[in-house]
Amino acid sequence: MPETAKMLLVLTLICGAAGLGLAAVDRSTADLIAENERQFTLRSIRRAIPDSDSPDPCARSEPAFDNAPDEDRVCIGGHTVYRGRRGDEIVGVAIVSVGERAYSGTIRVLVGLSMDGIVTGVEVLRHAETPGLGAIIEDCEWRRQLVGKGAGDMVWKVAKDGGDVDQISGATISSRSMLDAILKAQRLREEHRDEIVEADPAGEGEVCDAG
Repeated sequence: MPETAKMLLVLTLICGAAGLGLAAVDRSTADLIAENERQFTLRSIRRAIPDSDSPDPCARSEPAFDNAPDEDRVCIGGHTVYRGRRGDEIVGVAIVSVGERAYSGTIRVLVGLSMDGIVTGVEVLRHAETPGLGAIIEDCEWRRQLVGKGAGDMVWKVAKDGGDVDQISGATISSRSMLDAILKAQRLREEHRDEIVEADPAGEGEVCDAG
């Protein structure tokens, strides 16, 4: 066999082995990655639907539900809605919502709501805001002014825009984006309450939203 052909054969065998190795690693880690993502989602839902009459994002609380909300999610109006149940009763929902026009794109938020529309928790799922400025939206102290309130309890705008929410110093745009996400979730619950209660759970792998 010519030397060039031997080299090509060896390179082909090496590339094939490397490809098979990468495929094996990908298969072995896929389940672990999926489980880690599931646990992150469940932790966020537990904080968004706490078992508390006076929810405090800075305090630890047991969840208000005893089901697995990620197995009882529904697709409503382009949003993922996780239903938290105690027994057969829905005690709260956690709605995935996206705040537009953030400083660095969008902010993906999980908004916890009681069935009568009270905000029970707000968890940031993803953002690209500046650390130390816009990223402070993850701080529980700022979110304290948002939980325990319904749509009619205050003006859901930052103070600079005539509302009742203290914006984050130096990060007004991030604050507005967070409120945009919360308002979308509030409207969804109000406009689709019956559908949220009655809809069949989404199928495994079904994508509800693209945010």
